[in-house]
Amino acid sequence: MWGLDGIRYDSAVNILGIYYGHNSTALLFKDGKVLDCVSEERFTGVKNQTGIPYNAIDYILKKNKLKSGSLDAVAIPVKVTAPIYASSETKHNFFISLINYFYNHLPFVKDTFGLVSFYNPALRGIGRFFYSFFSKTVGSYTARNERKLLAVYLKVPEDKIHAFDHHTSHAFSAYYSSPFNGEKALVLTLDAEGDGVCATVNIFDGKEFECLSKTHADNSLGLMYAAVTRHLCMKAGEHEYKVMGLAPYAKEYAIADVYNKIKDLFSLGGKDGLEIVSKFDMRQMPKYLKRELGCVRFDVMAGVFQKLLEEIGVAWVENAVDKTGIATVCLAGGVFMNVKLNQKIHESSKVRKVFYMPSGSDESSPIGAAYLAHFQLSGRSNIQVIQDLYWGLSFLNDEVKDFLNKVRASKKYKVAHFDDIEKEIARLIYDGKIVGRMSGRMEWGARALGNRSILADPSNPEIVNVLNEQVKNRDFWMPFTPSILEERADDYIVNPKNIFAPYMIVTFETTELARRELKAAIHPYDLTIRPQMVRETWNPKYHKLIREFEKLSGIGGVLNTSFNLHGFPIVKGPKEAYSAFENSGLRYLALENHLISKE
Repeated sequence: MWGLDGIRYDSAVNILGIYYGHNSTALLFKDGKVLDCVSEERFTGVKNQTGIPYNAIDYILKKNKLKSGSLDAVAIPVKVTAPIYASSETKHNFFISLINYFYNHLPFVKDTFGLVSFYNPALRGIGRFFYSFFSKTVGSYTARNERKLLAVYLKVPEDKIHAFDHHTSHAFSAYYSSPFNGEKALVLTLDAEGDGVCATVNIFDGKEFECLSKTHADNSLGLMYAAVTRHLCMKAGEHEYKVMGLAPYAKEYAIADVYNKIKDLFSLGGKDGLEIVSKFDMRQMPKYLKRELGCVRFDVMAGVFQKLLEEIGVAWVENAVDKTGIATVCLAGGVFMNVKLNQKIHESSKVRKVFYMPSGSDESSPIGAAYLAHFQLSGRSNIQVIQDLYWGLSFLNDEVKDFLNKVRASKKYKVAHFDDIEKEIARLIYDGKIVGRMSGRMEWGARALGNRSILADPSNPEIVNVLNEQVKNRDFWMPFTPSILEERADDYIVNPKNIFAPYMIVTFETTELARRELKAAIHPYDLTIRPQMVRETWNPKYHKLIREFEKLSGIGGVLNTSFNLHGFPIVKGPKEAYSAFENSGLRYLALENHLISKE
């Protein structure tokens, strides 16, 4: 089989996947499997870190004892880079510095160079022209600059660095990661934008794929939702989940009039109705919100736009199913981080089987790029379906002990070692304590899946205020979530299609038992649940911990929230976990088999 560079590849290839945009990430893909994947934010402490992920790259190469010359390819899931994502190294480049300044600081530049007015949609074509011009000149120049920086840093020829279309990368990540890998499936991507596109509809069959439609970025549901997030004085690109969590509090009667105003903002169009069509360029959404909805109450605002997202998103998916006759669906892209939209999709009578790419925002796009490079290098489709996501760093007990000695933890706190730390944590949780847990390999992605988690009794609603006030500093309306034993899932969730949900990427309706036993870990208003089903073979220690808690309480789950302080990434190792412990009201910290207590 001939590869990208004309060399014959008959053995396993080493592919480094890199994304340097929002939440920059690096991974190593070899012989059909993701071996390591970690985001730069975990090293820098800056949430959603942008720029080339040097620390993540260095960790992966060192862990696998790889020299950069051993890499067969470097795969990047974007062809054109917006200046806002240019690496800090470009600050000395006058051209990019100037464009960055205009892009970040002048409103008329952000609003498609001031040429597209919400009040004059006839000028939309001019806006698209300038967007295209901007992408082909500034964006392409920036992308080339980034790749040159990478080539120099990795000491590899530039022709080993391969850029793939952003949405094609998302589509490959969803399909080949899914249990439907090898079957015929409908693959849809939906995000704010990437390479000038915000949505695609594709068909995969295990050997070939066909893109049926693309939606231009100015029709973006993701940009719409980001504008609403910013309008509510939250951080766009990060706090959309807060808008989603707030939405259920809006009363139906209160949103009716406002929804009638906005329901025609989007429709389906293009060939076979597979494109999403917006009434005006979504870069103008901030102007629209300020002029038309400036005095709408915050919960109503969240409710109406969540409803709009769900109705258009579901209609788009169902129409694609109708047009193709394929009811097996794979989904990727940042908009599918919206777990309530995902619930509406899996509840659709037209969708038979569904897979949501875990952490399907841009941190997953280099996985798809690595899959693409794998195909072009080896021509083989032996990509393994992903299972657990424990792809990050791990620390030995001796390393933990050395760290605790270094910071003299025993001088300030009680430090103990337990051979069966899972049983001890379960006992503490049963006694009403809150425990920060660092164990095994760090999870990749936005969700904590037990190894970098804060754990508590899910049946005690009073624990929510303690977590919010003393540890997480979360907004009062935000719900917590549970990790439940896979074998107890039917006791707690309404799941007629028997969807396996191990990644906290989709919500379900709850049973009466869940509303009693997991009341602190479900949404307090609409009573939905965003579970992590814990499979014993994927994480034996975490499964044992929950099983031990079940022995004491009869409850087959624990409250699980990410181990981080508000505004910071999930902790990486002992240093970050200990810092969070010291700078919060958290009273118990489990670092591997060591338990540190403020009691």
